[in-house]
Amino acid sequence: MRLSVEQKQVQSQIASQQMQQALFLLSKSAWELNEYVREQALENPVLEAREPEWQERDLFPGAAGYYGESYEKAAPETLAEKLFGQLDLKKLGKEELRAAKEIIDALDSRGYFTESLADIARLCGLNGTQAKHALAAVQSLDPAGVGARSLSECLCLQLERMGEKEDAPYRIARDYLEELARGDYAGIALALGIPAAKSRAYCALLRSLRPGVSNIPQEEAAQYVYPEILVEKEGDALRVILDERKIIRPFVNDAYELCDLDSETKAYLQERRAMAKRIVQSVELWKTMLRRVAEKIILVQQAFFLVGEPLCPLKMADVARELDVHPSTVSRAVAGKYLMCEDGIFPLKSFFSRSISGRGKNVSGDYIRRSIREMLAREPGLSDNAITERLQDRGAKIARRTVAKYRREMGIASSYRRNK
Repeated sequence: MRLSVEQKQVQSQIASQQMQQALFLLSKSAWELNEYVREQALENPVLEAREPEWQERDLFPGAAGYYGESYEKAAPETLAEKLFGQLDLKKLGKEELRAAKEIIDALDSRGYFTESLADIARLCGLNGTQAKHALAAVQSLDPAGVGARSLSECLCLQLERMGEKEDAPYRIARDYLEELARGDYAGIALALGIPAAKSRAYCALLRSLRPGVSNIPQEEAAQYVYPEILVEKEGDALRVILDERKIIRPFVNDAYELCDLDSETKAYLQERRAMAKRIVQSVELWKTMLRRVAEKIILVQQAFFLVGEPLCPLKMADVARELDVHPSTVSRAVAGKYLMCEDGIFPLKSFFSRSISGRGKNVSGDYIRRSIREMLAREPGLSDNAITERLQDRGAKIARRTVAKYRREMGIASSYRRNK
């Protein structure tokens, strides 16, 4: 074997400190951003911060007091909404993406997928390998364990996400759950050929995991927030406002003179000044990107704000393409941010609505929900099958289980209970 040394030129992208700082702050809400800047200002003698201006501004009827220090109540985000938002960042083909969305729609109250993968494959025109790829994409989303087909698989998915390398915990999850439930550590140790102490430790690890993911909206999970984005009507137009009164204003204090300081102190202050400048610039980037993303969202969804129409299909990748940024940047920009308009307060990410194929054009999940409400308002006894057929007559390619899923999310009982 001959050894040699050669030079090779390789291109790679390494995020600068400024970019890392900006991306770190971008995913924070206004409240979290303010807290972070306050903490940094306490530690950095060069960084100063002006507190947000809490002033009353009566934009909407009944909005008085909102712009003070009180919070507004926002509806909790459903598990499906969280998963759809993450799914947009996965690189899936069109049919595999549709299959992944069908799988999410089919998740039960524990976040398990217990329906037939073969049925999903047939519905979406996929082969078995592609359907498994779609399921694996769902199982890679947060929270860990979602999309599992059994308790064993749910535990194994969580072990994988934790980076567990040992084989024994996986074998216990797959083959020895009854022994685990009984606390038969000695029996498990004997079956696996491991010391009793390790058996006990592995079982303790498995007991610390979640047996499932709640897929039932909890009223008590409602959050109290203050929205960063405000939308005002001006005739037939909309005005998008980033409410900077809620945002702390950092600045660099240049009062320190470096000329009369020793070299160590001077180096320290120069490093602190550079860090302070990065924070100031990152806060400005936070405001700019949030405003740009919100403006693009509202431009697409303006019919919702102006006349109450259903949301249009919209993906994070669509907004990212318009702004010439990566979809993960859009995901960070909307994470934890809220919008306030005349109709209430909404998570910014809720305006990304999944697309359902139809004849002539695609429709959004919001369109399907509204259609279900309208049909049941006219004919309260309609079954899920009947609703599905009528939606398909309107051109929406939708499965019965998806209709049932939307109906349950809206808190509407089954036709059997309604007819009773």
